[in-house]
Amino acid sequence: MRRAASRKLALVSACCVVMLGSGAAGWWFSRAPAGVHVWFADVGQGDGIIIRTPSQQTIVVDGGPRANFPQEVDDHVPVTDRTIDLLVVTHGDADHVTGLVPLVASGRVRAVLMHRDTSVTTKVYQRLLEAIDAQDVPVIAARAGQVLRFGDVRVHVLWPPAAGSATMKTTNERSIVVKVSYGNADLLLTGDAPSTVETLLVEQWGSLLDVEVLKVGHHGSSHSTARTFLDATSPGIAVLSVGAENRYGHPGARVLDDLAAVRAGVFRTDERGDVHVSCAVDACAVE
Repeated sequence: MRRAASRKLALVSACCVVMLGSGAAGWWFSRAPAGVHVWFADVGQGDGIIIRTPSQQTIVVDGGPRANFPQEVDDHVPVTDRTIDLLVVTHGDADHVTGLVPLVASGRVRAVLMHRDTSVTTKVYQRLLEAIDAQDVPVIAARAGQVLRFGDVRVHVLWPPAAGSATMKTTNERSIVVKVSYGNADLLLTGDAPSTVETLLVEQWGSLLDVEVLKVGHHGSSHSTARTFLDATSPGIAVLSVGAENRYGHPGARVLDDLAAVRAGVFRTDERGDVHVSCAVDACAVE
């Protein structure tokens, strides 16, 4: 009798767990707001961006300088769906890739957009490549002109050029630049691209660079975000991913002055923590 009662109790408990799990998933999806949601994570002096699409897909761009970045991702995606549908590795610098090593090693990443940079020989970058290979993650070689689709969201690769990046001297010059579009709302994510690359982007893409949201290049370094680039992009929202009291002096005074001159709203991770941007099909706002 006791065994039968125990089995019955276990069955009831199991059913409750299943119902609770289904209810939690239903609660999340019923409450998940429409549109695209982008979190520029407060990773210190580095970049880490989490994008959630209306079709419940997750795109991650870079992963900051610390190994706890997977927790940052989990804070912004439902517990019922930890999959990373696309991981964009803009370039191999440690402040962009350190947190990606455990993320890839967890087996959650379905595809990686990157270029394998043989000039980067740091241990952390090599560990990232080893994790990608160990998990057998498909790698998409980034080339300007590619468009990747995630439901109604499009990821346009604007840099590096299709001819390749062999002639570019620095990792920053080889940094992948993507534009994320949802309807008429556009976000430009520039990695650490310097002003020399910005000039080429303006020449090659022209009016396509007119965006609602700009992730300011290279943490606000004076070597990026030229005034001519700001005039071409005319962002209403400018996000600075930057560490508090960092030793580089980022963001530069000139960059802040130019952002003010084009009347961009400036939002900094060192001042606000995570910066959450939501986009409908025709506008974006900071939450």
